Amino acid sequence: MITVRTVRESDIEGVLNLAKQAFPGMTTLPPNRAVLASKLKKSVESINKRVQTPNDEAYFLVMEDSDSNAIIGTSAILACLGSVDEFYSYKLNKVTHSCKELDKKITVETLNLSNHFEGFAEVATLYLNPAYRKNGNGKLLARSRYLFMAQFRQRFPERVMADLRGYFDDNGCSPFWEAVGQHFFDMPFSDADLYGAINGNQFIADLMPKHPLYVNMLPRPAQAVIGQPNVKGKPALSMLKQEGFRWNGHVDIFDAAPSVDTKIDDIISIKNSLSAPVIDIQKNSMTNIGGANQHIAVIANSDIRNFSACVAMVSVEEGGIRLPSSTLQALNIEVGDSVRYLLN
Repeated sequence: MITVRTVRESDIEGVLNLAKQAFPGMTTLPPNRAVLASKLKKSVESINKRVQTPNDEAYFLVMEDSDSNAIIGTSAILACLGSVDEFYSYKLNKVTHSCKELDKKITVETLNLSNHFEGFAEVATLYLNPAYRKNGNGKLLARSRYLFMAQFRQRFPERVMADLRGYFDDNGCSPFWEAVGQHFFDMPFSDADLYGAINGNQFIADLMPKHPLYVNMLPRPAQAVIGQPNVKGKPALSMLKQEGFRWNGHVDIFDAAPSVDTKIDDIISIKNSLSAPVIDIQKNSMTNIGGANQHIAVIANSDIRNFSACVAMVSVEEGGIRLPSSTLQALNIEVGDSVRYLLN
């Protein structure tokens, strides 16, 4: 069975193996044992905290194949951006210049350095082993984090954002970085992105110019990729849009990738999820679904210290739901326990 659960510090080897697969495409999952161990420890500490107001907590989830005990995917939720250091993005704006004598009116786009997303939660680090990119595993991995947010809603603020990966050419070159960031950071894109993931964003505040950038003064290849995700990131953007995330003109300061956001309570998987007790064991199997009240669903337990989620058949009854015994075992729950479920 495929399940998603909160990470344990003992998962370090499995997470490190995934990080090596993902590198260099995902700098929030660097193939660095010490950095990853710190992320796992931070997640365990965050889960054990009593949270009244979201702060610098971070929650790391892993997808596991119970048949092989292999870690096959990751996702993460940062509770409140900007709690420790500044979170930067560019906001795409328009500026109009006019001259009555020449009867000219020129409107140009500008990129303004912004801390707009401070105070937002962030969903991040979504990575799935390519061999498992089938059978709805990607949707389970993504939706599990939304059920986590719904189940423990007090741990998160009003809004949430997601950063995507920007456009790169066939040689791994970012046109936007070459036109902008390279001149101020004096290092390759991958080095700057990885440095920020490991050491925080103070170096951005130290080196990045604070003045607006006029888009029409950038090389055309750099202009063309503003707000465009990497080809491999388009499926992730599509899933985010289906959940209600929208692009409102904010882009990543390194590669100009779109940063999308929404209200947490407006996320489709959160709005459509329901909480109910397990009233009995479901006798039918996943291959023997019958009756109007039987559905395939993502199911998550309500124990934050042992949070887990999986796909299972659910029978929706008056007063609660029925689940297969295998699902109860996978989620470490019993009849009478409360779960959150999302019908597919």
